[in-house]
Amino acid sequence: MSNKIRIGGLAVAGLLFFLSLGFETLLYADDSSFAIGLACLLFGMGYLAWYANFCVVFSGLFLLGRQHILAGLIAAIALGLSLTALTITEVPKNEAGHTAPVIGYGLGFYLWVASIAVLLGTAIYCVFAPQKPIAIATPAA
Repeated sequence: MSNKIRIGGLAVAGLLFFLSLGFETLLYADDSSFAIGLACLLFGMGYLAWYANFCVVFSGLFLLGRQHILAGLIAAIALGLSLTALTITEVPKNEAGHTAPVIGYGLGFYLWVASIAVLLGTAIYCVFAPQKPIAIATPAA
């Protein structure tokens, strides 16, 4: 059962992450503007929260490789990093250097954080789930 949960959790987390790329993430104060998830992924490296994406990838890889404790630790770091996005008060609006105040967070932001939470929850479940003993066949004498 733990294997199905692990693969299912990875699939749900991946789906939520990729869905987050198509929705608004940061809502700006003026003229109802917003930043879409893909733009934040491609150009958001100036913010601490952006580095959560690396942790998401590594956590997913470690979970896939059945290193559940390490996957959980990295997912917890990713969750912490992602929540630093809540401290962003102003973002660049255009190439001219104009900035816009952030007044809220859109569906893309919540899907992104949910994908990280699913990774963390899956890793925690896999750490504490009872494992089936592996049957080793012995050659007949």
